[in-house]
Order: sequence, then structure tokens, then C-alpha cells
Amino acid sequence: MDLASFLTSVLTSFVIFVVLVLVFTFLSRRPGNAPVYYPSLLLRGLDPWEVRRRGTRSPVGWIRDALSASETDVIAAGGVDAAVYLVFLSSVLSILVYSGIVLLPVLLPVAGTDRGLELTAAAGIKPKNDEKNNSAPELPEIQRLALSNIQPRSMRLWAFLLSVYWVSFVTYFILWKSYKHVSNLRATARSTPDVKPEEFAVLVRDVPRSSPDETIKDSVDSYFRALHPNTFYRSMVVTDHKKADKIYLEIEDHKKKIARAEVLYANSKTESNPEGNKPTHRTGFLGLIGKKVDTIEYCSEQIKELLPKLEAEQKTTLRDKQQRAAIVFFNSRSAAASASQALHAQVFDKWTVMEAPEPRDIIWPNLSRNIYERQIRQVVVYSIVFLTVVFYMVPITAVSAISTLENLRKVLPFLKVVVDRPAIRTVLQAYLPQIALIVFLALLPAFLTFLSKAEGIPSQSHVVRATSGKYFYFVVFNVFLVYTLGKTLFASLRTILDNANIGVIINMLATSLPGGSLLVMGLSSLA
Repeated sequence: MDLASFLTSVLTSFVIFVVLVLVFTFLSRRPGNAPVYYPSLLLRGLDPWEVRRRGTRSPVGWIRDALSASETDVIAAGGVDAAVYLVFLSSVLSILVYSGIVLLPVLLPVAGTDRGLELTAAAGIKPKNDEKNNSAPELPEIQRLALSNIQPRSMRLWAFLLSVYWVSFVTYFILWKSYKHVSNLRATARSTPDVKPEEFAVLVRDVPRSSPDETIKDSVDSYFRALHPNTFYRSMVVTDHKKADKIYLEIEDHKKKIARAEVLYANSKTESNPEGNKPTHRTGFLGLIGKKVDTIEYCSEQIKELLPKLEAEQKTTLRDKQQRAAIVFFNSRSAAASASQALHAQVFDKWTVMEAPEPRDIIWPNLSRNIYERQIRQVVVYSIVFLTVVFYMVPITAVSAISTLENLRKVLPFLKVVVDRPAIRTVLQAYLPQIALIVFLALLPAFLTFLSKAEGIPSQSHVVRATSGKYFYFVVFNVFLVYTLGKTLFASLRTILDNANIGVIINMLATSLPGGSLLVMGLSSLA
């Protein structure tokens, strides 16, 4: 990427940012969008528009408010998660600033004043009779500021070597400080009088099969009451009640029809027609076909028939459809925390206990899967992830190979007329590699999320964490390694074929990889 393409990318991104800020400002001022833009204020019973009137109406005024807000205000407005996210952003910014204070004033002049790229390019030119082929190739300006512009065995390399230690020290120190701060935030949040139900509970899986004359709930109650006699409160066993719910919804639907029919029947009574007209409907498909019946009488009869079925199904559900998972409640948060970290059985496949997720965060179908099924699913899922990482190299390598304008001109000669235009060439150089790679990477998170859910993970937050881990491995192996190596090897394929000397190949890779890594780091951050 040359300097003009880099500046084009920066300016275009800034224009897009300004447009998005204006769109955000416009939409956030629409009254109908208050649940989207001000959910925390609505949940606390505040009027968003009154808060805005007391604050600022500037499109970027929220930036000033965010910078001036204390951590206590952030926790009160968005919770501990919002404060932790801001700690993460501040940590990244601190690493960037403290690293840049030393590296930019030192490394840019050190790299920019050397002539490594020029000497390498001049050494690679073979003398020919044609003056055009004998001219020095044009070098991208942005790479003159990178490590690739340093000459071999130059004393300037010590600056880059020492900078690696400086960045590592800054990163480790800031991460250590941030970790301590986040740990204190979490401990403070756990010790506040504002409590949540899940803080008093643990999730129990792999409950062993009970005796025929004992339900799973009875087994859970007796087991935990014996282990925690002073702190155990009660338990709720995960139960499959889909059939009972279906009958219940049918009853509620008939009740709604009766209520609507009674209103229509009351409104139909007039002085000329004091008896009124009872509403009717057909019992067939969508009320269009079938026998015509009185709505009130028909729905009342249906309710009388469904009520005994509902009671029988509820008894059957409580007796036979309890799953081997439960949520156990304690009378204190400390007791629940201790129980979630204690071993409750001598064998690993029984009484698996963990902290209870938030009710809305639970993936209920996964709770009843036993430990052997979860382990088999995990092996299968990680095998699929491994194959995905390996074979995704093929499209990624193909994209990295053809995403440069020079390669596009060779593969698709009919694009020369468009590609050779200076304005179009600058825009394509700035965005073509990023767009090509981002399109492929955008298809991956949804697939990895599906695989993580298939493992049997009990909560959505754990699924997000598992998906992030899988995506991290993919980025490391594919984006950093395959894309960088593929792009470098394809661009230098002729040099490798013409020079079988391993020393020449190593020097060529050492010169090409640092420049390509700048682009890859930007692509991975965008992805």
C-alpha cells in the first residue's frame, strides 16, 4: 500500500465516521427509538428526554460526558460490565500511547533514513538492453518506515530489538494493573447490598438416576441438604414441560376467544335487537371451512375438555419428565460461592456443580446433556474447527494472492482499463485487500457460534467466550500466518524459482514479511 492509498483509506474512514455520528444523532432523537438508545434510563424509571435536556444536545457531546463520568457513574448507569469494557479500552489506549511515545520518535527516523529497500530492489534488477526493464521499481512509501527498510547487519536493528522488549514490558505492566482493577471491581460488586438471584444459586448437572420411588427433585434435595444442612434453601429441577405448555396455551387461546366473543355479543345488543347476535366461527382450517359453531359455547366446552388433560399432563411431567439438572439455592451468597467451587462427588461424572448463570442467559436444552455426551460433542466440534482452520486456508490464500492490483491485471486482463486509472487505482489499493478478507471473515463468527452451542455449553455468555477462543485461533493461524506468508510467497514466487539458494529466499522473506505484517495487523483489527 503506497502513501496515497493509506491517506485515502484514513480520510474515507473519517468521512464514514462523521456520517455514522450524524445518523446516530438523528435516530437517537426520535421518540420511538428510546428503547433502543436509552434502555438503562427507561429501566431506572427516568425520562430520556428530560435527561438530555439537562445535559447536552451536541452530536459529540456524549464523548465529553463519557470522559468526565466517574467509574461510579458508569457502574450506576450501565453496570460492572460497562466499567470493565471501559477499563479494556483504556488499557488498549494506554498500551498504544506509552508504546508510541518511545517508538514513533525513535523507530520512524531510524527506518526512514535507511536505504534497505532501495539496495534490495537495485540488487534484484538484471541488466537488459531494454531501458524500461532496467529502471528501478517504484517502492511503496509506507514500507520505507518499517523494519524492511533496514539494511542487513545494521546497528539500527538494535532499536527495533529493544523496542520489542519495551512494548512487551508496557503491555504486561498495564495488563497486570488492569487485571487487579477489574478484580477489585468484581469483588466490590459482589459485596454490595444489591443482590441478584443467580448469586444465591449454583447450577447442578449430571444428577445420578434416583430410585424408582424417588423423583430427581427429592434426590437433589436430600443430597444437598445432607452436604449443606445450614445453608441449603431449595432446588428447582429442569423439567421438560413442552406438552403441558402446549395444552395451557390452547386453554389461554380459548379464553381470549371467549372474552372477545362476549364483548362482541354485548355490543350487538340494541333496542331493536335486545337479544343480540352470538358470535360464531367455523372449526376448520383458519376458520374458513368446517362446521359453524357458537364461539362462546364451543370454547367453553373445549376448556372443560382440556383442563383434565392439563392436570394429568402436569402430574406426568413432574413425575417422569424431570431432567438430570437442577438449580440449587442457598440462603447466602458466600454459601453459593463455596458450593460452586467444592467437589460434590468422588467420581467426575456425577454432581457437576458450577456458578448459576443469569436466567435469561441459560441455554435450557443443553442443561440435560450428560458429561459423556458433552465430551463427545466437544471432540467433534473441535475436530470440525480444526478442519475449518486448515481448509479455510485455501480461500484465504486465494484471496491474498489475487487481491493486489498487479495480480488482478494478470488474472483478469480486461480490468486493465479500469485499474490503470490513477483515482480508481488509489481507492482499490486502499480497500480491495481489506474488503476481500473481511467478507470471508464475516461468515465465520456465526458458524463458530453454532458449533459452540452444539458443545452443550450451558449459557450464552460461555458460548460467546468459546466462540472468541475459536476465532482467536483462526485469526492467528489464518490471518497472520497464511495471509502474510501467502501474500509474500505469491508476490516473490519468481524470485524463489529463479534463486534456489536458501539464503536468498530467507533474506527475501525477511525483507517482505515486515511490510506485509502492517497490512495484516490492520485487517485483523477490522475483522
